[in-house]
Amino acid sequence: MKRIFVILLLAAMPGLSLAQNSEVRSVDSFRGIRAGEGIDVYLKKGTKESVKVEANVDLSSVVTEVSGTYLKIHMRNTNNRWKNVNVKVYVTYVDVDKLAVSSAARIYAEETIKARNLDISASSAGAVDVSVEVSELSVSASSAGDVELKGKAKSATYDSSSAGQIDADDLEAENAMAEASSGGSVRLNVTNALTARASSGGDIRYRGSPSKSITNSTSGGSVRKSS
Repeated sequence: MKRIFVILLLAAMPGLSLAQNSEVRSVDSFRGIRAGEGIDVYLKKGTKESVKVEANVDLSSVVTEVSGTYLKIHMRNTNNRWKNVNVKVYVTYVDVDKLAVSSAARIYAEETIKARNLDISASSAGAVDVSVEVSELSVSASSAGDVELKGKAKSATYDSSSAGQIDADDLEAENAMAEASSGGSVRLNVTNALTARASSGGDIRYRGSPSKSITNSTSGGSVRKSS
């Protein structure tokens, strides 16, 4: 009886509803996705853009809107009361070339993202975990943002700062440029040419045997080949 009472009490408390609400939403076409406020986003390629929202709060509190070329996913009237909510957004895209997360939001992909160019950014504890096959890849992580990558790229640029982390150890790039500063870290895999610069406690570690490499480290930064 006591256990049942506790469960009922939790269900009655604001922001702690045990029920999951869901709905499918139509959206205009987009090429980029931007997510925030701790929302989990799951990507899947399809023939028409669509969005499915699942949440333990009023669905009207979850905003999914297209602005310019971006699908923006966030909570309405953001404040501390959204810290305990559980929101999942399932996004079907036709083509995508930009992914951006902030404020502890996370983006995952069910399958490998294939594109000519792809720009990924993570900040303020946001995270991205995807597999890619691209010609040109640009990745940035800052303020404890985290990016984990697998796949292949002809050219990759990595920039990590303020405790941001980029783990591209399982992404094979022909050519790579990497910069890490202020405690940021980059892990990468390169086969042809590498340019790397680390400063102010930044750390860069690379796999592979690039035929050309230019490395520079200052102010406690470190660039080294992984053992």
